[in-house]
Amino acid sequence: MDLENLLFTNTSPKQTFIKNSFWLLLSQAFSRFFKLILVLVSARILGPNGFGTFNYLLSIGTLFFLFADWGINTLIIRDYQQLEEKEHYFKAAFLFRIITASLCLIAALVGLFIFKNPIFRLNFLVISLYFFVSNIKDLFVSLLRAIQKMEKEFLVVFIEGFCVMAFSVFLILIYRNVISLSFGYFFGVLMSFITAALVLRSFKEYFKPKFDKELIKKIIINGFPVALFGLLNFIFFSTDQIILGKMRGVEEVGYYSLITKGILLINVIPYLIMTALFPYLSANINDKEKIKKITQQALIGLLAFGFLIALLIFLFAPIIPFFVGKQYQPSVGLAQFLSWIMVFTFPAIYLSYLYIAHNKQWLNFYLTAFCAIINLVLNLILIPKFGMFAAAFTSILSQAVNLFLLLSLSRKFSNIQKVSK
Repeated sequence: MDLENLLFTNTSPKQTFIKNSFWLLLSQAFSRFFKLILVLVSARILGPNGFGTFNYLLSIGTLFFLFADWGINTLIIRDYQQLEEKEHYFKAAFLFRIITASLCLIAALVGLFIFKNPIFRLNFLVISLYFFVSNIKDLFVSLLRAIQKMEKEFLVVFIEGFCVMAFSVFLILIYRNVISLSFGYFFGVLMSFITAALVLRSFKEYFKPKFDKELIKKIIINGFPVALFGLLNFIFFSTDQIILGKMRGVEEVGYYSLITKGILLINVIPYLIMTALFPYLSANINDKEKIKKITQQALIGLLAFGFLIALLIFLFAPIIPFFVGKQYQPSVGLAQFLSWIMVFTFPAIYLSYLYIAHNKQWLNFYLTAFCAIINLVLNLILIPKFGMFAAAFTSILSQAVNLFLLLSLSRKFSNIQKVSK
């Protein structure tokens, strides 16, 4: 097989998986590299206060757009493999996504009035527009993933990562303020949106919104538990920054968000693996032996990989101030502590996708909701006194409990034996 057929044509399940994995890894490698540069530049120039302010507002913006997705991105990837009327389904999903994203934008515009500071208000307006465009763009990307054309997704992701970095760094170097970063994000995602629309121009019929009562009802029902995971992810990864900002100040958010952004950049690795594996996993979900074998190998591999990454971060964390300045010295100890969360999140990501493939979204939701409540309650109790280290501790604890519960109950519906066997 020549290189062109290997990387640009779907010829077999194995080759398609290899091709998709290659393009996903390549696109995210570039994207994460661009984001790393942006984090280092913006953190150094804006300082803990400015960098913390942006991430504080970004977390609040995430709250307003929690239900814009409604699980449609995941459902499209899964259902596209099983439904015959693919175009009709996507038209209904597209209409639903426009409605949900628009409602979230309206809510965010109303939410502008919660900020008394005019600078906060202007930044939040731009961030809200960024989230709206990003949500529509993400639906385009989901279609590319559903048709397993990750080589085209690469272009969309690359454009967004590069443009966000380029616009943001350019504006920050000139104006040295938080609004520069907000506008950089917006201009970057706008360029990505345009690119995605051009890449999918041959599917233009798919993007003619069509109302179908039964399909909309199906999307609402099936997407509801997935949508609620957005709320749980928000509790896990964003509420701590909001609580920190309210109770300890945006400067501590700056220290904390620097480390969490770094960990999230690394945490994309298991998500990339699952994005490539999920269509294959969904197609073979009735083959218990095959699923069992894949699951055992995936859990062992992801657990070991998470431990290795955590160990490397622990050893090399002292060099953080060299890149972002001595003002971020408090982030070193935090990085060494919080890095161990990946030992639990890496294998948990696979199990979450396994639950979705088995159509066990509700069970997954209940388990994750229980852990999210633990996380939120402990944050409210501990952060006022212990600050960012309390946020790190509660995150690690809740993720460890989540992994234990996911693994324990997954054996009941998928015949998975203990990993040690």
